[in-house]
Amino acid sequence: MNISIAMATYNGARYLQAQLDSFVSQTRQPDELIVNDDCSTDNTLQILKNFAEIAPFKVIIHSNDHNYGCCGNFNQALLKTTGDLVFLSDQDDVWFTKKIERMAALAGEDTQALVVMNDAALTDADLVDTGLTKLGQIRSAGFKESSFVMGCCAAVKRDLLDLCLPIPEGFPAHDNWLVDIANGMGRRSILPEVLQYYRRHGGNQSQGLVNRTTRVTRWRVQVEHLKGRVWKLIGRDSCTINSRRLAGAPQLLMRRWAEAALGRAPKPYATDLQRYLDRLDHEARAQAQRANIRLQQLPARLGAVLRFWRARGYAEFSGVKSALRDLVGR
Repeated sequence: MNISIAMATYNGARYLQAQLDSFVSQTRQPDELIVNDDCSTDNTLQILKNFAEIAPFKVIIHSNDHNYGCCGNFNQALLKTTGDLVFLSDQDDVWFTKKIERMAALAGEDTQALVVMNDAALTDADLVDTGLTKLGQIRSAGFKESSFVMGCCAAVKRDLLDLCLPIPEGFPAHDNWLVDIANGMGRRSILPEVLQYYRRHGGNQSQGLVNRTTRVTRWRVQVEHLKGRVWKLIGRDSCTINSRRLAGAPQLLMRRWAEAALGRAPKPYATDLQRYLDRLDHEARAQAQRANIRLQQLPARLGAVLRFWRARGYAEFSGVKSALRDLVGR
């Protein structure tokens, strides 16, 4: 199994060297490191060039001629990889020495999985361990494991990359694209083992609640959600905004891809892909129904919520909470 690392960089000089050093310390080193830099203005490129001269594996560095953003930059890096298993790497983490070895073993054992993932320890900027992990935060918050989509914890098999690249322009996140597709096809495997540090330094691209270095509880999730709703209510027409969000531009892009990919998918994946497409269609109809409910006047909205409830429509969302949100039009 040939192994690639796809790394996207942008002004990462402060923490980059520690991550590069952790690649060298792996018990199973990669066959290639592909780095795509998104027009860095600090010392990132020089650090990469210096590393390429001494690395015990092939290092290829590409520098964009214009800024692609995080998702576009990762897309460019992934397209240039050649490995059978491709690890996604951020520029500011540190991998434990057996990460590649353990994940490659899982990928080889689980022939059904197209994406394999590991847990990560949450640290501060100086890599001081908080005692919290990403999977632990997700569970503490009451979220499903399907919400665990962190790209820096993922390794992707070539079969999936051949099927789903390039990532469509306008899709918000590379990891959501890859992991959600694998999840939807029932082809993701999670190793609940901490195999890296996930450094939180205040300038991270991802600012999700479960990435915080203090324990997240279900109560905290509800408080943060309420605060967000209040701010939207104060600042904008939240009914219109949320109706647009429910319509789901990313989901539309995903559905268009699934429909097109179905015709060229290898036989082992066609059934799973069709099942995923059916689910996307079902979710789109449910989201459209909720969007329409929120746009109705209150008396009609109440009846629409009750009908959607009787049809078990809210079972796929947050139950009573989703029903109440639709009822108040927020």
